[in-house]
Amino acid sequence: MAQPSRLMANPCAAFEEDLVLMHYGDLSGTELNSLQAHVPSCSGCSAYLEELGKLLPLTVKTDEPSQDFWTHYNRELRAKLDAAGAKRSWGEKISELLQVRWVPVFATAAVIALALTFTIGKGIWPSKDNSPEDEAFMEMLPVAENLDFFKSMDVLDDLDLLEFLGNQSNNNA
Repeated sequence: MAQPSRLMANPCAAFEEDLVLMHYGDLSGTELNSLQAHVPSCSGCSAYLEELGKLLPLTVKTDEPSQDFWTHYNRELRAKLDAAGAKRSWGEKISELLQVRWVPVFATAAVIALALTFTIGKGIWPSKDNSPEDEAFMEMLPVAENLDFFKSMDVLDDLDLLEFLGNQSNNNA
């Protein structure tokens, strides 16, 4: 840990604390009398007491801001207070939107939105009425999905015909 900085004068170690108390006027009685008798004869203690008189008042000196600082501070504080007072609640904001002057704006926006939905949406969403071509295609769709099945049925029909013809030729011979 760093040592506290000391003053340049070196007082007697026995009187150092008493010199500080004497400077502040907190020393009385026999201690004060013995210190007053010692200081004029000791150059270290008298120099130390002189340095205390110069240094210690500087430690309690206050730093008063200038008038310019207070002026700027006052303006800034008022601006912040005005901004805080100007904030509205969400209820006030909604009630402002529902005022009579906004009704035509919202009505126009709703009409435009509906018009765009019905005109653009007509091409996007399919109609529920099917054309005759679509109905014919829908009837043929299950047949097309099972085309392999129906082809194998045709082969079986041809196989039955060949077996029948083969049986008749065997019976005639």
